[in-house]
Amino acid sequence: MLSLVNNSNTNHDIHPEHHGLYKLSLSPNADIAVASKPVFGASITFHADLLTHNSFIVKPDNLLGWVDMGGLAYFTICSGQLPLGVNNVNGNATTLPSQFISAENGMLRFTSALRIYLLAKKPRDIQEHGLCYFTPV
Repeated sequence: MLSLVNNSNTNHDIHPEHHGLYKLSLSPNADIAVASKPVFGASITFHADLLTHNSFIVKPDNLLGWVDMGGLAYFTICSGQLPLGVNNVNGNATTLPSQFISAENGMLRFTSALRIYLLAKKPRDIQEHGLCYFTPV
């Protein structure tokens, strides 16, 4: 037996949904270093192992690096995808860094499991383009 399909209740409005993609950028006055231990004089030292892969998953117990007494003030997190080369330095961040990053005792760690997509690996490029895009796992 055949049934009749009612096409009058179809949804033709397809809109992309926000899927939790965030960009981690740094303030222009942050001095960045990459090493396996904290670097004296650097505002932020990213652990060298962090920058070995282009995409990976971090867990809260993974060490990302170290910060000086400025703590999380060097970081900016904005939601959504920005065009490459556009930094979000106008203060229009939509998310507080403390929602995703902790700086307890100067050690940087993410607060939950996240998938990381690196944008840059050299300190100068990190300063210009941001460190990464990330999304909660």
